[in-house]
Amino acid sequence: MAKKTETELAPTTDAAITIPDWMKEEKIEGVDNVGEFQTTPRLSIVQAMSQAERKDLVGEGGVVIMPDGVPVAKKDEEFTVAPLVFWPTWEAHSDINDAASPFIVEQTTDPTSALAIKSRTKETREEVYGDGFKMKYVECLNFVVRIESGAAIGELATMTFSSGEHYTGAKLCGMLKRRPCSIFANRIALKVVLRTRNNRSWYGFDITNPADGAIVEDKAVYDELAEIHQGLARMVNTSKLIVSQEDKAALTETFNENLPL
Repeated sequence: MAKKTETELAPTTDAAITIPDWMKEEKIEGVDNVGEFQTTPRLSIVQAMSQAERKDLVGEGGVVIMPDGVPVAKKDEEFTVAPLVFWPTWEAHSDINDAASPFIVEQTTDPTSALAIKSRTKETREEVYGDGFKMKYVECLNFVVRIESGAAIGELATMTFSSGEHYTGAKLCGMLKRRPCSIFANRIALKVVLRTRNNRSWYGFDITNPADGAIVEDKAVYDELAEIHQGLARMVNTSKLIVSQEDKAALTETFNENLPL
């Protein structure tokens, strides 16, 4: 049986799939280019406005991998992740009341683009369009992480920090930049906390060092993470890594679009 690629991002339930003994000797055909484009699920916090079915998974303030619905942690449960790759994107988000448009109208990785430039100043981050709708231009800080503890251990997902949580993502970027090691050699602890600003409340991540160590010390684990990082980095650099586009309501929760930019 062909070895599962180290950049495979599907749920770990795929590990239960087996093939007949006679097939193990057959030539593997037709999958050479399949792995070139992969979609990553999102690591999402269940917000107060989340749909009931999402709350049923882990409760309000809990963490879940969407759209697969894989429970990660309840609100008061800390869990550890290993960051594998980072990349920024700049996106145009449609108005939540604009049912005719997708949530992410446009996306780019070009920091010199008009979209990126609009996201950088308060005066240009919002733009009226259509029948009084508002387009928002946002900078998103994206990390693919591997979950290292809890019920979803071994799963890979993308964390995105933007709008009300952009500063948390910037804090994480600064933390990783200051450390004298590769991004995948780090371990970070995440715990959901309730934030309040301008009479609005939402759940976000507090980021700290895990009690059992902030650096990967096992060489075998380090080598494994390095291999996954290299595969993901190649896909990021060639724009072949695509983050899951959930339904509009779910993405609105993920991106904290109810908060001022």
